[in-house]
Amino acid sequence: MGKDESPKMNRRTTRSSSCSTPNSKAPPGSSMAANQLQPPSINDLVFKDEPISLDELINSFPGRRTQILDLINLLGPLNSPMIPLFVYGGASTGKTSIILQIFRHLNRPFIYCSCITCYNPRILFESILNQLLLHRKNESNGYLSAKRCEKPSDFVILLREALGGLIDGLKGNMGKTSSKKSPTRVNGRMVYFIFDNVELIREWDKSLSILPLLFNLNDILKMPERMICAIFSLKTRQIQSYIHLF
Repeated sequence: MGKDESPKMNRRTTRSSSCSTPNSKAPPGSSMAANQLQPPSINDLVFKDEPISLDELINSFPGRRTQILDLINLLGPLNSPMIPLFVYGGASTGKTSIILQIFRHLNRPFIYCSCITCYNPRILFESILNQLLLHRKNESNGYLSAKRCEKPSDFVILLREALGGLIDGLKGNMGKTSSKKSPTRVNGRMVYFIFDNVELIREWDKSLSILPLLFNLNDILKMPERMICAIFSLKTRQIQSYIHLF
C-alpha cells in the first residue's frame, strides 16, 4: 500500500479478551459490566458492529478502491483455502483498518493479534487461544488466560484442540436463521488469523522458531481440512528476506 493517509477507523470492538488490558477493544463509553453480562458466543468471532456494504467499505477509504478489491479477491469465495497473505505498507497507511473493515463487510470469523501488545510468544499464544476458546479475561477469573502456554509444541496441541471444538460450532451455526438475540451471523466455517506488526517478532527471543510456526500453521496442524487462513500485516519488506532463510 502506498503512503497516502487513510481515515482513522475504530479498530476491533468484538472482543473484551485482549492480550493487554481487559475490555481494551470495547468501544468508547461502553460499560465493562454490561459487556460481561453477555455470555461469550461464536458471534464474538465477527465484527461487533453491523456489516457494511462494499460501497460503504470503499467510500470509507478514498483512494484505496484497488487495494480493497484486490484483498477481497485474494480472500476468495466463502471457505476457500488460501496461502498465507502478506499485506505490506508504511506506518499509518490504513493496512489494519482496511483489513478489519473488509472482515466487517464479509462477516467472516477471525481472530486478531497485534505483535505490539502481544510482545512475546506466551502472550501471543494465549491471546490466540483465548479468542478461539471464547474466553474473556475479567475479574471473576483473575484476568487469567484460558490456557497457559509458553512452548510452541504445547501451543500446537492446544490450538488443534481449540480449533476442533470451534469448527464444530461454526458448522452447527451454518444454516441457522438470524434472530433479534443474534443479529450478527457468522459466515463460513473457516477461521482467519490476522497478525499485525509481524516484523516485531524478529526482536523476540526464539523468533527463528516462531515465524515459521505462524507461516506454516496449516501444515503443522495436519488437520483433515484447511480450517485457517493467515494474514500478516507488516511495515517493512525486510522480513521477506528473513522468511526466505527457512
